Amino acid sequence: MTKLKSILIFSLVLLFQSIGDAFAQFKQLGLPQQENKNQSHTARTREDVVLTLPFWDDFSTRGIDDSKWINEGASHSITVANAAPTIGVAILDGIAANGQPYADSPLTQGVADQLSSHMIDLSDLSDSEEQTVFLSFYWQPAGKAEMPDANDFLILEFLNTNGDWMEVWRQNGELEANRLFFTHEIIQVTQDYFHEAFQFRFQSRGRLSGPFDAWLIDYVYLNKNRNSQDLNRFDRALTQANSPIFNQYSAIPLFELEANPETYFNATGNEFKNLENRFRAMEYSIEIREKDSQTVLQRINNNTPINPVPLALERRSLSSNPIPTLELPEEESDLEVITYLSTGDRSLYQLIAGDSVFFPEVDLRVNDTVRTSVPIRDFFAYDDGELDYSAGINQRSGMLAVRFEKIEEAFLKGVSINFTNFQQFGRGIDIMVWTDLNQEPIYVFEAVIPAKENLEEFSYFEFEENIQLPEEFYIGYMQFSNEFIYVGLDKNRDSGDQIYYNVTGSWQQNEFVEGSLMIRPHLSQSPPFESGEIGPSSRIKIFPNPVTEFVKIEGEFELISIIDQYGRTINVQMEEVEKGKILNFANQMRGIYLINVYEQGKPQSYRIIVK
Repeated sequence: MTKLKSILIFSLVLLFQSIGDAFAQFKQLGLPQQENKNQSHTARTREDVVLTLPFWDDFSTRGIDDSKWINEGASHSITVANAAPTIGVAILDGIAANGQPYADSPLTQGVADQLSSHMIDLSDLSDSEEQTVFLSFYWQPAGKAEMPDANDFLILEFLNTNGDWMEVWRQNGELEANRLFFTHEIIQVTQDYFHEAFQFRFQSRGRLSGPFDAWLIDYVYLNKNRNSQDLNRFDRALTQANSPIFNQYSAIPLFELEANPETYFNATGNEFKNLENRFRAMEYSIEIREKDSQTVLQRINNNTPINPVPLALERRSLSSNPIPTLELPEEESDLEVITYLSTGDRSLYQLIAGDSVFFPEVDLRVNDTVRTSVPIRDFFAYDDGELDYSAGINQRSGMLAVRFEKIEEAFLKGVSINFTNFQQFGRGIDIMVWTDLNQEPIYVFEAVIPAKENLEEFSYFEFEENIQLPEEFYIGYMQFSNEFIYVGLDKNRDSGDQIYYNVTGSWQQNEFVEGSLMIRPHLSQSPPFESGEIGPSSRIKIFPNPVTEFVKIEGEFELISIIDQYGRTINVQMEEVEKGKILNFANQMRGIYLINVYEQGKPQSYRIIVK
């Protein structure tokens, strides 16, 4: 499943000290969303958007809905929350709308993300109705993100008739136990706020240097004809992504799955929450479909009654029947797992003077269905494509690897990796393949991190020779700077025990980061290259290497950058000659440098040693 462009993606970065001590630090990246954060306390409105009651959003659809919200840095996630009321939450922390921290200094504190409603017309309420306007919402500190400290806080503000933001609710941090559940709040809207341009907003305060001091918001509901005890809705909801249908992976090559379906298929499931304060009979169905055509391949559960009948406000897990052998698609494609509830939910309504008043614009059935994409293509994946965080190491010559297992004979065609830091495009790395981490890699491929348009996009690195794989193998990379190389991390499934890193000269199994690195091996049953054939070869000559003063580059290429041993882009004196360029390294420090070029339309990286 993909996220809308309006969301902000989280990043988790694992830091390793060069002396070998490991410690964790959170760091976050995101898609450009809107203009940079406006740190002032003035109201931001759009004259073309004026809402009326009721206002309701449970964040169960993709991203932050800009028809309801003015979003200044908040992000959307279906995986970071613990025990959410419904699937999907809004998250406020220290990352701005452009995906960067609000401040560079790690100690800087201040106002961070804001999530403001559009203007809501409250000017036409009767005197009796004005006594019944309440705003309710759920909040949770941190979830699976970073806990706010005691002096950090989340506030709720209302815009009064004078155009001033007034604080009406505050919650401070350092609430470790509260990260496991959501707390329900209800706030009355009083006389000062009944005007035609009313707004409310959530605002977080904490560290501004990354995704620290996170607050989660869910199920926001503003309406009249309520009271301070009106905390329950006639709503039943699914609360999380469908669990994977494969035992170990989220994606498996088609040829591997065809030969070994009984090895891989696993029961799926989900979780529901009854938001009503009385019991409710319910049924659930789970199907597997072809994603593009929506052809039903298997009804795993068909209107299965939930027994015993769910009690008031109950939360419970759902498990599917065993998945029988599917008739798999003939060609590589995507499947889709769909779980949906049959609950009797309908549009939002209120009981007023004994009558039911319906609000058709608020459909409480939107949180009753969850769809999960399952690729059946040419690659293995632990991740499900949902970018939640990033993970990386900050050690020059450090290596990161992910372990995979297969059954069928296969060759490695290439590797795809989701690099999530736009500022690192053009950096050189070595893509590596191991059959045993205690031995030298069996294949090393010098590469450049290519540019891309969005954070969810993978970069594919095609290999240049036939690499036949054993049953167990590792893929990863080595970096050439002490800066983090950010790689996507999916939190829906924890395969952290399959991640290994080497920052001190010896390999260690990951024990610090939960999730799945977004690194995927692409396989083929037959050798990618015919006997005697070679893959794309370089027409560039770089000599001498090692370099004392001057290095000559011959061939057809476009120079991109030169990276020193600290990961910095440097400028060197350069002379154009008949067959290429001569670069002057006479005044540079000794060490390893990367020369990044475009060659035959593709980025390439070449390593030289300056003596």
